[in-house]
Amino acid sequence: MKLLLIRHGKMAGDPYVCPARPVSGCLSAEGVAQAEALAVALRGERIDAALSSPYGRALETADRALAGRDVPVTIVPGLEEWLPAEAVRTLTSTEFEAMQARDVERYAEETWKTEQGEGTFDMYARIVPPLLAALAAQGLHHRQGAWTADPGAETRTVAIFAHGGSLNIMLSFLLGVMPFPVGRFSFQTTGVAQVPFIERRGLYYPTLLLPAPAGEPTPAFGHPSKGGDSPV
Repeated sequence: MKLLLIRHGKMAGDPYVCPARPVSGCLSAEGVAQAEALAVALRGERIDAALSSPYGRALETADRALAGRDVPVTIVPGLEEWLPAEAVRTLTSTEFEAMQARDVERYAEETWKTEQGEGTFDMYARIVPPLLAALAAQGLHHRQGAWTADPGAETRTVAIFAHGGSLNIMLSFLLGVMPFPVGRFSFQTTGVAQVPFIERRGLYYPTLLLPAPAGEPTPAFGHPSKGGDSPV
């Protein structure tokens, strides 16, 4: 069992658009190049299925990264990025930056929930249940702090295309990192976090795989041995 948590490429256009597929125009020229480079990087990686946020930049990244492969992509409402308050969406960039600057002057513990919009626990409540349901549909079930796999699902690899903030929530949940207003992980655009599951007596435990630098003999994408942001 392995999950690949993948942030979208650099975006263009409306950050909240949820387009029909096929998707185009939701990535900038740089984002398209990033997604195509990601496709090359993933070429040797077995991927059985993919999940995606409904937002266009995540979907277009998934489509381009998996182009030419028979990998079904399931759109999962709930995996979207941090949701600002309605009033915040109409602010000018200058006004929004001023609001962010005010929060930066506060202790992190004072920013669990602010006037900007969704709070930390709000995000967990929105993201984790649909993630669990989507993984259960892939045969991966969260049970009492560990995971179980349906027959045949033990070797599955599922790619998840989403956003810096929502991926932070997912990775924190998977690794048992306690919720906190400051994100614990930083995903670069088209950055990939590899989460293999280690089996012990029929139960599976997620780990974070840190690949070797480019040029080292360890492949950039692979399973270990059995022993072993920005709102947009």
